[in-house]
Amino acid sequence: MEAEHVELQIVFILTFGFALAGIFGYLAHRIKLSPLLGYLLAGYLIGPYSPGYVADIKISEQLAEIGVVLMMFGVGLHFRIEDLLNVKKIAIPGAIGLSLIATFFGALIVYSLGWSIEASMVLGLSLGVSSTVILVRMLGENNLLHTTQGHIAIGWTLVEDLITIIVLLLVPLIAASAFKDSLSFFEIMAAFLTVMAKFALLAIFMFTIGQKIVSYIISNIVLTRSHELFTVVILAVTFVIATGSSVLFGTSIALGSFIAGMVMGQTRVKHQISANALPLKDAFLVMFFLSMGMLFDVKAIYNNFYFFVGLLLVILIVKPLAAYGIARFLKYSSETAIILAIALAQIGEFSFILVEEASKLKIIPEAGYDIIVACAIVSITLNPFLFKLFLKKTDPPAPNKIEKLNVA
Repeated sequence: MEAEHVELQIVFILTFGFALAGIFGYLAHRIKLSPLLGYLLAGYLIGPYSPGYVADIKISEQLAEIGVVLMMFGVGLHFRIEDLLNVKKIAIPGAIGLSLIATFFGALIVYSLGWSIEASMVLGLSLGVSSTVILVRMLGENNLLHTTQGHIAIGWTLVEDLITIIVLLLVPLIAASAFKDSLSFFEIMAAFLTVMAKFALLAIFMFTIGQKIVSYIISNIVLTRSHELFTVVILAVTFVIATGSSVLFGTSIALGSFIAGMVMGQTRVKHQISANALPLKDAFLVMFFLSMGMLFDVKAIYNNFYFFVGLLLVILIVKPLAAYGIARFLKYSSETAIILAIALAQIGEFSFILVEEASKLKIIPEAGYDIIVACAIVSITLNPFLFKLFLKKTDPPAPNKIEKLNVA
């Protein structure tokens, strides 16, 4: 009976979830907003904090975990170091500087409201990373994707993604320090060095022996000319690497799937892998945002209003001003600085992954997660209007001849 209940719940979640996601995603698109907002709203409507049908959250979270794996795999698959090197003079110092500024102000607000230093750090860090999905959409809609400004913005978010990957690696360490008050400085440093050593071993193995094994497997599967077998093997390799990284090296599954994507991105059939995995990745991306919406409690905004307003001000005011200032300091034009400021005035999927991981380890309470989701909803909603408002005051730059950047 229990197995039948689980099966029925999965059917209901997929039926109601995808149906509502399709409806609200389409409506959001029609009014020039991101479909991600529609997916979040659909999740909220079938979650426990809204009236009507309530889906099984535990099953939804498990489906969302698959979504995280495939989403991070996509990011790793399309990540190229060349994309960063083209704009390294501004993207690397800019992303690091902006992340530090956003983290400082975000953590300061959270800590001043009585939350722990560990919770303050994680929530502050979650504000420093912008959504690449939203960024690419906004740049494309405003004819900026293939301009120098668009390439800088995408390179900037790639560095932010890397910073978040490193933070995900350190979240368990932050949790350990949060629940062990007697942990000395030397114990923290020893734990930090252990984590970094494990990650280094994982990276060395995967980009040497592991890459050869993966290339050998995929090359032989390509010879079969079987589309479904090729897709199955891609998924199998991704989940084996993601799970193996977690079990053997103590990293998060999200980080393991990112590495899996990077390894397969070095093979000669990268584009075929992307084409085969894209439909599944998109489907589970929707499932991920549905799950995030289901866990959102709108009452948390009312109960933590100053907290919500404070973090929102960091996203909508501090981050844009900091991005503008950094770009101008590095001798870029005011037009470029304005575009960067608007493009980075939002948060999205990586912020969700970070706070969800911290929530699982009890670093932050549920209210922290709810506030981050609320801030993401508001910033994603306002971003298109900010583009229209500020770009009217400046002529859109003409596309240049820089090679198109690959993004997930």
